[in-house]
Amino acid sequence: CGIVILHILGQGGALTCASRNDSRYWMIWWIEICAYCSVDLFALLSGWLEIKKKNYSIYRTLELIAVVIGYCVVITAVAFIIRPNALGSGKIIIKSLVPYLFGRYWYITCYIPIAILQPFINKMLMILSESQHKKVCILSVLLFSLIPTVLNRDLFAFGQGYSFIWLVICYMIGAYLKRRNDTTNRSHIRKRTCAIVFGMCSLILLAGKAIYDFIFKVDGHYFIEYTSPIVLLMSVVTLLFMEQLKVKIGSRFIEKMSTVAFDVYIIHCHILIFDIIICNHFRWITNMPIFLIPFVVVILAVIIYLVLSAIGIIRSFLYEKIYLNKLLKNIAIKVDKVIYDAER
Repeated sequence: CGIVILHILGQGGALTCASRNDSRYWMIWWIEICAYCSVDLFALLSGWLEIKKKNYSIYRTLELIAVVIGYCVVITAVAFIIRPNALGSGKIIIKSLVPYLFGRYWYITCYIPIAILQPFINKMLMILSESQHKKVCILSVLLFSLIPTVLNRDLFAFGQGYSFIWLVICYMIGAYLKRRNDTTNRSHIRKRTCAIVFGMCSLILLAGKAIYDFIFKVDGHYFIEYTSPIVLLMSVVTLLFMEQLKVKIGSRFIEKMSTVAFDVYIIHCHILIFDIIICNHFRWITNMPIFLIPFVVVILAVIIYLVLSAIGIIRSFLYEKIYLNKLLKNIAIKVDKVIYDAER
């Protein structure tokens, strides 16, 4: 939902439409900042959930690739039937069919190698003692997050976090947090402390942006990027906060929705939907009363997530009915024997 919010406000045009002299501009940017940690959080969760995994298979990776290809074909076909003018030239059709070859779906492009290399990454991390693992995380944050962000220079070509290496670093940090959590058998930080730290970090980033904007008279993003140590800290405390939540009502529903989270990302980030349907179509948010903006943005994100999740569940059902999943499992069994059997 946080990633959907980023796209509603960013690609949707709300961030660029409002004036910095308008209080609604700062409300929209505060929401943006609060949601900015979502990408890091997703990568942290990968490390948290997978570091203790015992059995590995490339099946989920193959399924993800099949999901991307399936949506690209279907969305392109639907667009061709409904709005053929939207496709225009043959170049746009090619971009629509294989957007990942043109820089789209960057997260999945970077995530797939992590998924394939996961057993080897885990083995390297688990060889380290917990203390050594902690030191590697601290050094990584210092070298690849704090120093480049303070200097405002992309020293290691991380592309502000749009990179495979940054996701690996987040994976490694998430894995450490899980090891520490299991060792101590208790939460690292109390929920109240997590919430306070998150709130303070968001206000610090907002204040920093205000200073940067009014001094340099530009739309500054200093410290507001995925590799920012403050954004990373916000994602860490969010993970630790949510880890302590005990969901009793609707847990099965939430679990079902989580299985198609990538569907939500793949559908709404497809080039035709992202550049035509979403692009600049949420600028009207800037005309709303300021106190309504947070509620409307969150409700929009939840609605989009639920609708696209429903499509994802239907897609999952169809893949099962046409025996595509069975085919992928058979392929995965053969591939697993080659690359993973020795690791079991």
